[in-house]
Amino acid sequence: MVEHSLSRHTVLLIEPNQNLARIIRRALQDHGFVVTQVAAGGEALAVLGTQYPDAVVLDPDLTDGAGGRVLDLLRQLEQREGPSPVWIVISALDRRDVARQYGPSIPHFLAKPFDPWDLVRLLEELL
Repeated sequence: MVEHSLSRHTVLLIEPNQNLARIIRRALQDHGFVVTQVAAGGEALAVLGTQYPDAVVLDPDLTDGAGGRVLDLLRQLEQREGPSPVWIVISALDRRDVARQYGPSIPHFLAKPFDPWDLVRLLEELL
């Protein structure tokens, strides 16, 4: 019998690919995470304006071009609020290209394709 930690941590999932988002959301929910899912940066900024999730999982290459603005807001929250949400960048780009495009301070990174359970394990470890 495999035991799973059933977290009640909240996660904001920002992923434009709906099929991948569905898989990630299901894996997170299966481990007790409460997931808010959005597909665009504008939606993410609106959510972050009203909610303070425990973690943010973000593909910054968003169709509305707001991935950089979301990362900027996460950096501001980190500086202004003290302990900020844990944030993990997921991308088809490699870490170096993401850092070049969005800035060097990407604390946690998973390259696509990745096993959604790796994301769950990383979140459980960080939270």
